[in-house]
This record gives sequence, structure tokens and C-alpha cells, in this order.
Amino acid sequence: MEKVKFGNYEPSQDLSGEWPSFPKLLYRYEFPNGYGASVLNSTYSHGGEAGLYELAVLKDSDICYSTPITNDVIGHLTAEEVTELLREIEALPKEGENDNEEG
Repeated sequence: MEKVKFGNYEPSQDLSGEWPSFPKLLYRYEFPNGYGASVLNSTYSHGGEAGLYELAVLKDSDICYSTPITNDVIGHLTAEEVTELLREIEALPKEGENDNEEG
């Protein structure tokens, strides 16, 4: 499958060739705030047959269902929409950054 670039974001892992019997694009992104994303395009992903992408928000490498961005995976995305979501994920606060801790 052809390499795809989403804005200036470089994947931390390209898992596209991990399962050769199932052609797909599968990228993982990681950000300093502890969040990341997986971006998938395959015949089994939401929108994949139309050439669109599916994105899942990750927290500490696991799918996270409790962010202001989404509570599920997001499908039927264009490359531009994936890029915007990666920006939003990168901008999420680190855990504890918005806590009002009194010392």
C-alpha cells in the first residue's frame, strides 16, 4: 500500500505490513502528552472501501474512549480530517495538567 502523509505528522510506527494477508494502511502516532492515534484504511475499516480513514484516540498505547475528541473510533475521514484530529490529539493536556492541586 502507498505511504500516506497526514500534514507534517510522521507515524511512530508503520504497522501496514504486519499482516500481509490483509492489505491495509495502519499508522500509530504518539505525542508527548501521553496521547496518540491509530489511523487505519482497509476493507474492514469504517470508510476504507471508499478510500477513507478510521482513527482511534490512544492513551498510553491503548484505545481511549474518554476524550473531548470522541468516545469511539471515528470513521469515514479524509486525509485533511485526519490531520486536524491529530492536531487536536496532540493539543490535549497531559494528565494532571489541568488539576487544581494545592500544595
